[in-house]
Amino acid sequence: MKLRALTIGFAALLTAGCASTASTPTGSPGAVVTPAATEFPLTPPQPGPAPTLTLPAPERRALENGLEVIYVREADLPLVHATLMIPAGSTAEPGDIPGLANFTADMLDEGAGGRDALELAAALDLIGARLTTSAGIDAAYINLTVLSDRFSDALPLLADVTYRPDFPQPDLERLRQQRITALTAARDEPSAIAANAFTRLVFGEDHPYGRLATTETTGRIDRDVLAEFHEAHYKPAGSTLILVGDVDPDEMHPELARVFADWTGRAPQPVAVSDAPLPADTRIYLIDKPGAAQSEIRIGHVGVARDHPDYYALTVLNTILGGSFTSRLNMNLRETHGYSYGARSSFAMRLGAGPFMASSAVFTAVTDSAVVQFFEELGRIRDEAVSQDDLERAKNYVALGLPRQFETVGGVAAQIADLQLYGLSMDYFNQYVPRLMAVTAEDVQRVAREYLRPDQAVVVVVGDREQVEAGLRALPFGPVEIRQAEEVVQ
Repeated sequence: MKLRALTIGFAALLTAGCASTASTPTGSPGAVVTPAATEFPLTPPQPGPAPTLTLPAPERRALENGLEVIYVREADLPLVHATLMIPAGSTAEPGDIPGLANFTADMLDEGAGGRDALELAAALDLIGARLTTSAGIDAAYINLTVLSDRFSDALPLLADVTYRPDFPQPDLERLRQQRITALTAARDEPSAIAANAFTRLVFGEDHPYGRLATTETTGRIDRDVLAEFHEAHYKPAGSTLILVGDVDPDEMHPELARVFADWTGRAPQPVAVSDAPLPADTRIYLIDKPGAAQSEIRIGHVGVARDHPDYYALTVLNTILGGSFTSRLNMNLRETHGYSYGARSSFAMRLGAGPFMASSAVFTAVTDSAVVQFFEELGRIRDEAVSQDDLERAKNYVALGLPRQFETVGGVAAQIADLQLYGLSMDYFNQYVPRLMAVTAEDVQRVAREYLRPDQAVVVVVGDREQVEAGLRALPFGPVEIRQAEEVVQ
């Protein structure tokens, strides 16, 4: 079914499910009629079968300069969303200048094509366009949304930002100071300390996924460094432009060729990201935060890459373990024990194997008990087959939530960009629900035993050492090492 039909179908389902069973009020205007007790539903409604999702077939073309263009046509929407994906994420930056990729992306719209930041913003506002820039781990992104009849006006602005940035010195200094201020403030933020420590301890400082920006490296990024990185990595060959909405390839492609004609070159070969090794055993790393009312806990290890064949089983596994509000970790730590306001888990899947992480912030007095419960749940999902009820609930949760990712043209573009980035088929989502629903309890237990390694995990605790150290040292999971916040937030 088309996206619009799918949305309408979900709306109709919700309307039917939420219809009141109360009698129509009678009598004077504003009178309230209370339904009899027997009129209230006594059991929750059962979800119907998960709908399949059929996207418009993307059309793939290429410009002479090597830029790949993917068109996804939704002609009844008077919008165009463009996502330009460039292989210039943090894995592409030099190992001694972490943070450079993100800094470069942030500077793209601070002045380009001879316009300063205010002039560029005014030009975008004049045509009702929205443009954003960002860089992740595996790629950098430039996003543009505009009414379809103003796309021709917006396209030159997109080109300027992409390959004609000016990197003005005053804006560079402003962004640098903002970044240094944020890094300095993070030294007092337990969640930031825990996140950095976990990243560094799982991957190591020499791995592309383990490098951390610091105030020192940020201070060394000047205009020449930005321009050099941009010149090396922002190239058309190897990049992809995804256009979603009221797009006509026959009309747009010649215009794209004209506007991007001066953009030439090929980016360097992407860095091959090897899998970081698992530790020999589990170890607890305690970072002192005197007087902290809570302890930030991170537990995990290296996981899998996005193109892993067990993706669907791992998605169901994580949903049961810690990927939803009713997951085992959240029910255990929040509802059963009252240790936390929430607990969760995730597999961060990238071009290379990203981290598996379970996390929570818990009250200081129960830090050691909370760690015990984390390991209880990690062990239980490995040792015991999940129930059919847990299995079906998790699969329905994921399948019924899938259409939310495609509610907007920007959402569709983001999903198509992921398919392109991770080398997945363009009809991937047409098969998503059937493959997800085919996951069995045996599959979940198999991947739990293979990809959850509680005996080879990194455990990070940021909290009041005086209050929590003794309890952590008494746990049977591994030795405790004391680390300093300054090691990971500089």
